[in-house]
Amino acid sequence: MNVLEVHDARLAFGGLQALGGVSLQVPQGSIVGLIGPNGAGKTTLFNAISGLQRLDGGRVRFGGRDVTALAAYERAALGIGRSFQHLGLMMDEGAKTNVVAAQHVGAGYSGVDLMLRPWRWRRRERDLAARADEALVAFGLSAERDRPVKDLSFAAARFVELACVLVEAPALMLLDEPTTGLDVAEIATLLPALEQVRAKGTTILLIAHDVAFVMDLCDHVYVLAEGKLLAQGDPADVQRNPAVVEAYLGVGAAA
Repeated sequence: MNVLEVHDARLAFGGLQALGGVSLQVPQGSIVGLIGPNGAGKTTLFNAISGLQRLDGGRVRFGGRDVTALAAYERAALGIGRSFQHLGLMMDEGAKTNVVAAQHVGAGYSGVDLMLRPWRWRRRERDLAARADEALVAFGLSAERDRPVKDLSFAAARFVELACVLVEAPALMLLDEPTTGLDVAEIATLLPALEQVRAKGTTILLIAHDVAFVMDLCDHVYVLAEGKLLAQGDPADVQRNPAVVEAYLGVGAAA
C-alpha cells in the first residue's frame, strides 16, 4: 500500500515551470529519498504535498484519499508531518517545552477545561509531557530536555525539531534537508534514529544533498532536475545512472 501518491504535479511561478508533471509513490513503511541539483523543485514538491502550495495541475493522494484541495492544517491532521530547512523553534524555551508545544494543536482540551475541568487539563498535559520525553529519547536528547534551544548545538537543535515532528506520530514524515549543518558523527547518530522512527510505523520522505546519507538510508530514490523526474530506482541503480551522474553526482555537483 502506498501512503503517498503524487500524480502529474504541475506548478509554475509566472513563466518559471517549477514542477513539470512529477509523479511519485511512497510505500507504507519505506524511507524514500528525493535528490537533485539546487533549483530542481524538491522543496516546491514538498510544499505541494504538505499543502503550503496549491498545484496548477495534478493530484496528491494520502492514505488512499485525494487531499489535493485540503489546506496544510487539514493534511497535518490526517497525519502528514513536516520539517523545514531552517529551524522553526522557540529558541529561548527548553527542548521539552518545544516538543510539548508541538502537540497543542491536537491537545484535546479547551479553555473551558482549564476553568471547569482542570483535572482533564492536568491529565492531558502529563500525557503530552510523557510523549515529549519519549520523542527526545529517540534522538538522544533526554539529558538536554530542560536546556534552552539557543544553548544547544546546532545538531541538537535540529534533533529537537525532528522530535517535534515525530511526537505527533505522523503516518508520513516529510524531512527537508535533515542533515544540513551536521557533521559526520552527528549524521551517524541521525541514521539509526530515523530507522527507529520507521520501525515504529512512520513512513519517511526526505530531501537531502548528502548523497551518501540518502544511499545508506533510503529504500528508493527519486531524482528531480529542472522540475521534472530524471530518474528513480533503488539507491545503487540511481547512483550508476549516467543521466544522474551528469546532472547531479558528477564533478562539481553538490554532495
